[in-house]
Amino acid sequence: MVDLGGYLLGVAQLALVVVPIGFSAYKLRGRLLPSWEGAPARLVESIAGVALVIWISEILGTFGLFYAGALIGAALLVAGTVAFWPAGPVTAGDPPSLPVAKASSGMVPPTVPPAGGAPWSLLVMWAVIAATVFSWGVTAQHAWDRGIFNFDSLWYHLPFAVDMVQTHSVVGMHHGETVFTNWFYPQNSELLHAVGILLTGRDTLSLFLNFGWLAVSFLAAYCVGRPYGRGAVTVIAAAILLECHTLVVRDPGAAKNDLMAAALLLASIAILVEAWSQRREGWDHWALAAAGLAAGLAAGTRVTGLAMAGALTVAVVVLAPAGRRWGAAGWWFGAALAGGAFWYLRNLVVAGNPIPEVEKLGPISLPHPERLQEGRPDFSIVHYATDTGVWREYFGPGLHEAFGALWPLVVFGAVAAALLALLHGRDRIVRWVGAVALFGVLAYLFTPLSAAGAEGEPVGFGINIRYVIPALLAGIVLLPLDSWLGTPRRQWGLTAVLVLVFLLTNRPDDALHDKGRVFAFLLVALVVLVPALLLYLRGRGTRAPHLAGGAAALVLALVAIGYPLQRHYLEHRFANEGSAEESIPGMHLDAAYRWARGVEDARIGLAGTTAGFAGYGFYGTDLSNRVHYLGEDGPHGAFNAIETCAAFRAAVNAADLDYLITAPFLNFLHPGDPIASPEARWLRGEKAVRPILRSGAVTVWKVRGDLDPEACGPANAPLRGVPQTPAA
Repeated sequence: MVDLGGYLLGVAQLALVVVPIGFSAYKLRGRLLPSWEGAPARLVESIAGVALVIWISEILGTFGLFYAGALIGAALLVAGTVAFWPAGPVTAGDPPSLPVAKASSGMVPPTVPPAGGAPWSLLVMWAVIAATVFSWGVTAQHAWDRGIFNFDSLWYHLPFAVDMVQTHSVVGMHHGETVFTNWFYPQNSELLHAVGILLTGRDTLSLFLNFGWLAVSFLAAYCVGRPYGRGAVTVIAAAILLECHTLVVRDPGAAKNDLMAAALLLASIAILVEAWSQRREGWDHWALAAAGLAAGLAAGTRVTGLAMAGALTVAVVVLAPAGRRWGAAGWWFGAALAGGAFWYLRNLVVAGNPIPEVEKLGPISLPHPERLQEGRPDFSIVHYATDTGVWREYFGPGLHEAFGALWPLVVFGAVAAALLALLHGRDRIVRWVGAVALFGVLAYLFTPLSAAGAEGEPVGFGINIRYVIPALLAGIVLLPLDSWLGTPRRQWGLTAVLVLVFLLTNRPDDALHDKGRVFAFLLVALVVLVPALLLYLRGRGTRAPHLAGGAAALVLALVAIGYPLQRHYLEHRFANEGSAEESIPGMHLDAAYRWARGVEDARIGLAGTTAGFAGYGFYGTDLSNRVHYLGEDGPHGAFNAIETCAAFRAAVNAADLDYLITAPFLNFLHPGDPIASPEARWLRGEKAVRPILRSGAVTVWKVRGDLDPEACGPANAPLRGVPQTPAA
């Protein structure tokens, strides 16, 4: 556990990074985009702050210097540099490089001053935000009660983060298992979780990090509608997707990165919309850079963000005036590469391919790791485009679960809104955003794993609907911008319809019956109602010192409440039945998770993909255990299963383990029917290991010395073939 002194030290270290970074982002925005104010300014500052944290961490981690002290020192250094940066002439636009003729732009100026809309719509907006946060809070409370239980978080998101903290490096490849090659995934999100763990010594902040991205999503949605006086309505539209089942059951209280990528892409769109509305003699090159940075950060978070980031690139280049497009592309690309290129460059160095998952480019074979095992076929939705049986048995039910009974209205409504914007958008930027959203939907249909599963059984469709969230989010926020909705009566009508769809689709009232409702109410009060009150008082002319006092009181309240919350979390983290079973049902990992709670500073080896896919639970409460999945390195960054007893015993010796956990191979097509793992059999007759815990097919072994690779006999016979799922 963490005592009060340790907790306050973590808070202090966190403040010594967050405050300087926040100051730096604020000053940089004020220096480079001085005419921006209000919500768009806060959005740019949020993106800049995230980028600064990521850049500092990447630089430190590249040289093995990813330590709390180094991170704090670097944050203070950046703040000092920005504070004493000599002031110089700064212009809001860039007429020399990006002149745009208003007459030819096709821009229809906003008919109302930039704002969110009428007071009634703002009140409805805050109510919808509160309902969304409430539903998210219920899921987060479940993780707070028993530990993070999301599959992907236990599998690789959090193990990647802890590995960065333990190795003080961001250039290594952490292998969690041997079936997938997720160590090549971009890891901006995992790096942010690593920063939280590094500064506080625990993973408590990871429970709430996605709430920050929820806030960024709402802010970006508001900024899309703000230039047209419809910011509140675009927020309500966005909430229909932000509270959908697909996100609510996976992102709160977890380290998933789907919302982070979606929020960053929507932020990029929002910054472009605001920059377009502010043009005088030209698009501001720093606004282009901020939008490009957000898109690059999204691509550095998820590979699936590349499609929409690429489409936004085309939009930026086309919208720039002829003869000035190279300048626009330069500002956009430079910032985008700074936001996301690091991980792809690392892959290029290790595997000879920035995206090793792409094995062929037309007829050209690219360098890639050879895999001896596969989880399930990676069919796309297009593969089943005309298969009515699959649509009836898998796609329809999956969409119903993801978006509720009105899923056709939600999905086709978002697509129709994007199409309407493309064909009849009020100005060129809206039309191009519609095109970007449609391209994102089209790219989703061709995305591998979007219909993963055996031929005719795309069991992975429902799980991977999250891939299309960014495109649908970009489309649905365009709906309130149509010129036809210019009258107050029509805006009232649209708002009423959106709220009705929000309520019927997501049923936020269901959360009122959950045991986590008390925690969720407290969360809503602290992070929604109090900030809304402060913003209201600011609009009423309340003096700045009073507002600052209210904000400081809120921060102190969060710090005070945080200590008992963290104690509760650490006392119950992976301590109860069901801690691991919800992630991988029927795999008997709960007992091993509870055993690991009392283990510190140990080297633990994992064998069998069931243990690998839930490897995070073995790091211990203080995250001090070193956890290694045992496998064999191969060319181009490959990591495959060990095929013989002798090689396996040699790998155990090389890893210098204190404990070894053997488990079955996970059958993705039939999770309740695991595939027998050979590693436990390979330990027969070996006196250097002793079983200390058994639960089903899972065994925890104490390693007491070196194993004898030469002692493998008939009982430890090598595999006839590498274990694979039936679909491999």
